[in-house]
Amino acid sequence: MKLTTIHTGNFKLDGGAMFGVVPKTLWSKINPADENNMCNWAMRCLLIEVNDRKVLIDTGIGDKQSEKFYSHYYLNGETSLSNSLEQIGVGFDEITDVLLTHLHFDHCGGAVVQSDGELTPAFPNATYYTTEAHWNHANNPNPREKASFLKENFTTLKEKNVLEFVNEGDFIAEAIEVLPVEPVRRRT
Repeated sequence: MKLTTIHTGNFKLDGGAMFGVVPKTLWSKINPADENNMCNWAMRCLLIEVNDRKVLIDTGIGDKQSEKFYSHYYLNGETSLSNSLEQIGVGFDEITDVLLTHLHFDHCGGAVVQSDGELTPAFPNATYYTTEAHWNHANNPNPREKASFLKENFTTLKEKNVLEFVNEGDFIAEAIEVLPVEPVRRRT
């Protein structure tokens, strides 16, 4: 089994939005904010090569959104999913499986590309995976998370019949066991 970190770029996000109720005096020690309270975040995926399979865990933010969208998130840096894969000699057509840990735009935005005005799966020979519970949550999010789910990033996968739901204990490429983690809910 070979593991390779795939850097897909950086984006900026408001520190308060990212850390929520954690006081800025705590999080700013390890993630300093700029004058606009924005922190710079690296986006990384993981490529797992096992047997004859190339499994990509997450896909980064992608590049199909509008200028207005990117003006809120300030993409920066020289790296992208495509040039990082190219640097290690892996083509999009070589990816056999894509596991989407969750469907926030910065984790699954690169799963779908826009080509000739049409949305299509970015990895033409891949099967994509997520859990049905998370799929349902992404399609019916709570108000706090709603802006993190851009349906064009994942509904296309279902429409094109390349998305499969996985459950706890399932295996991808006979080597990667699915172990869903439920978020901790605050008591009110």
